[in-house]
Amino acid sequence: MTVGLLYVATQGALADEQDPDCYVSTPEGVKYVCSVREPGGDGDGGSGGSGGSGGGTSQPSCDLSIVGESTNRWCEGEYACWANIPSAAYPTPDDWPDGQPSEDSVYIYKNCQNGEGDRYDEWGWHTPQEDTGPSLQERAMMAFGQLNTPEFSLAFSPPGHSIIYIDTWWWAEGAPAGEIRGSSALGVVAVGTPSHIEVDPGDGSGVMTCDFVTSESDACSYTYSRSGDYTTSGRLVYDVHFEYDGTTLDLPGLPDSLESAWQESGITVTESQAVVVP
Repeated sequence: MTVGLLYVATQGALADEQDPDCYVSTPEGVKYVCSVREPGGDGDGGSGGSGGSGGGTSQPSCDLSIVGESTNRWCEGEYACWANIPSAAYPTPDDWPDGQPSEDSVYIYKNCQNGEGDRYDEWGWHTPQEDTGPSLQERAMMAFGQLNTPEFSLAFSPPGHSIIYIDTWWWAEGAPAGEIRGSSALGVVAVGTPSHIEVDPGDGSGVMTCDFVTSESDACSYTYSRSGDYTTSGRLVYDVHFEYDGTTLDLPGLPDSLESAWQESGITVTESQAVVVP
């Protein structure tokens, strides 16, 4: 199978494989240059139309699951293809080959594979559509809205009650110690990395910052100086970054942290009792 370098790989672009406009003549022969949308996707994608209503929609000629959940994936015959658009490792425009289809066209890398495990990869031209849907900034904000903090409870030791002038340990019981990931928003995923926990002992001393502790440990401790019944509270804090098709996305103005809701816990602090035995 000979594949030329000229191809179009835009999300949501809809074309019937039998459409003669989808074939062009190149020095290597006749090439298919239209992408086939996945079943159940939007319509033409460019104008915001409803689409997906039947009439004229072709089924993919390949198994797109071969290339995972990449935003930019399409079929070339029986081969499933994907690409980072824009490329994660651009050559400079000075290094681009001749034959740029338009001023907006960029040179990208694609990788294709069929169900038998045969594959090919190459560089080629990509021409963005006039309407590409939500921007990366908008997708990132959508992804941030889909990043949820885990459930947890604010635990302490000694269990049951604490004693004045003896350290009380705090931790986020039930929270995972590793990163959290939201669901994909058109290829953009928000990722939270544990930063710290914040604990308010409830005695008026204010909020203290501790390491991200998820099991019993003295890494987050506080010493009460007065006995009483207190309502304590704590929350999780994460550093946030964004990934686009597996590549770190660095855009200005995006959120860089995420806090959970405050979780409350009651604690009784008592005075120690000494018994003198004659």
